[in-house]
Amino acid sequence: MLLSLTLIITLLSTISGCIQQEETSEDNNNNNTLYVGITHSDYRTIQEAIDAAENGAKIIIKNGSYNELIVINKTITLIGEDKNTTIINFNPNYKISQVPIININADNCSIENLNITLSNNSVIAQGISINSKNNTIKNNIITKVADGIELSAYSESNTIINNEIKNNLIGIITSGSINNNISNNIFSNTEYNIYLSIDSDKNKVSFNTMNNSDYGIRIKGSQNNKVYKNCIKNNEIGIYCCCGAKSNHFYNNTLLHNSVRNAKENSGLYNIWYDYPNGNGNYWDDYTGIDENQDGLGDIPYEIDGAGNEDIYPLMTPPIDAPCNK
Repeated sequence: MLLSLTLIITLLSTISGCIQQEETSEDNNNNNTLYVGITHSDYRTIQEAIDAAENGAKIIIKNGSYNELIVINKTITLIGEDKNTTIINFNPNYKISQVPIININADNCSIENLNITLSNNSVIAQGISINSKNNTIKNNIITKVADGIELSAYSESNTIINNEIKNNLIGIITSGSINNNISNNIFSNTEYNIYLSIDSDKNKVSFNTMNNSDYGIRIKGSQNNKVYKNCIKNNEIGIYCCCGAKSNHFYNNTLLHNSVRNAKENSGLYNIWYDYPNGNGNYWDDYTGIDENQDGLGDIPYEIDGAGNEDIYPLMTPPIDAPCNK
């Protein structure tokens, strides 16, 4: 009898301890989630919430328009209520230039569901500037700035996915930034949709749509990037490699209606225009070859303008899962 009573007391104590632990854990999680809103929220501005947040916090931003610059020096997640109506609209009443609307200096941050824009045409600004590692920029709209996203020399292994980056001068620009994943975004910008500049190596650019720009993608002085399964259309030049941009791989891309040329490459760069060693090349809407053996690949190579390089396995039809077909 005494033994049974002891066991029951021990069991009840264990259950009570578990419940208390779960409640404490839940309280800690709730304390690590902050809310920003114009009214009836923990904080009225995003920066106030960031400054008050613990490392690893989640900040939920309610619908509304927020006129502010944001600096992130700790690991946090910013999530907007709706990317169409949760707006960071920087509109200063003073002169300022070369300033990021969101400046990320910490690793492992996430920016999601925000509409980032600029109202003052006299201001030169970047939408998001990343100076750190392993960040995720997801499901945002970035518009009306100089550079939609800037990846600095101190950034690497960031993921930029499912964003609309449009009506800017440049969609994404990198400088010495490596190992990033740029995927499933929609670009429509004035000068460059994607510009991988000096020493921006080993990046992956895939499943994006790049429209209506001077250059769909330009690679300058950067190596070993993989560009595949993108829809590159209605630009002046689809793909341009120059100034030491060598050993980059381009395959399974669809190039359509690029008015000056689909691709251009400076001499001596030795980029590879197919899935090395024996895979598919790219679909070029100005390819004039035939496919006598019906294997889906052109029988003669497609010549890349400017250097005599070739896509030796040009596709006769666009890849089925390419963004152009969606």
